[in-house]
Amino acid sequence: MTTTTPTPTMGDTTTARPIGFLRIHTLRGAARQVRHVPDADALTDPYVLLGLHTRGRATLAGPDGTAICLPGDVFVRDGARGFTLEEAAGFELHLVRVPHRALALTDRQVDDLAQRAPFADGTVTPLLGPLLREIATTEPGPPSRTALRSAGAVADLVALLAVEDTGPGPGPREDGQDRETLVRSLRAYVDANLRDRNLTPATVAEAQHISIRYLHKLFEGRGSTVGRWIQHRRLEEARRELARPARDDITVAAVARRWGFASATHFSRSFRTAYGMSPSDWRAGRTRPAEDPGAACR
Repeated sequence: MTTTTPTPTMGDTTTARPIGFLRIHTLRGAARQVRHVPDADALTDPYVLLGLHTRGRATLAGPDGTAICLPGDVFVRDGARGFTLEEAAGFELHLVRVPHRALALTDRQVDDLAQRAPFADGTVTPLLGPLLREIATTEPGPPSRTALRSAGAVADLVALLAVEDTGPGPGPREDGQDRETLVRSLRAYVDANLRDRNLTPATVAEAQHISIRYLHKLFEGRGSTVGRWIQHRRLEEARRELARPARDDITVAAVARRWGFASATHFSRSFRTAYGMSPSDWRAGRTRPAEDPGAACR
């Protein structure tokens, strides 16, 4: 990550260090512009940037418009896209790089998350903001499992941000029932029964008292069939479990069985198709520490 300012100010300071697989940059100084310019890592090891002001007020500008960012707000941006922060006064800003490989999210979810306005409330921000502040201000030490767990907690909360209910209005009604409400109910049923190997579109339709034809119609235009959605959710949960630092004693085959896959071979093949790597490589990559970031911010 590279941040620049056209007019450096006396007294500005920057620190940078790794925490587990995260890379944290802290900037302090007087009013100025902070700009993110994508670097080579944005292509070779894609990442998102989390931002947290602990002091100051800024205007966050990017390709999709501007937003005000206040102390305690958390913003997420795609590391492959440039953006600027116009700091209005003295500030302290923490920028945390989180690699995509550490997030149990689809590319579409990451893209949607990176285009949203700064998170000021909800159920996740009150947990994520203080955690970012704590790990950004803790004295650095040698790599440890504690640091890895902290990094994992950040990644899990970012994943929760992506699925947090943002309060969309109800969709059009059909057959006497709100389609969006029914789809949410269907997805909740799938999530609650992912470990059941007998979970199929037919059993989902039967449990919701609708025809399988109508079930497929509900998912039209959502970028996935019901069967693919079930497999996608199983893969997400399996990927999340494999990435937990404290669960590295569980075999890939055991995780596959836990999340409803017929065999470890089927699981590994599906995992590689979805994410471009084997489950074992994913587990190793998630627990790989970040490299020393150096002084890339100024």
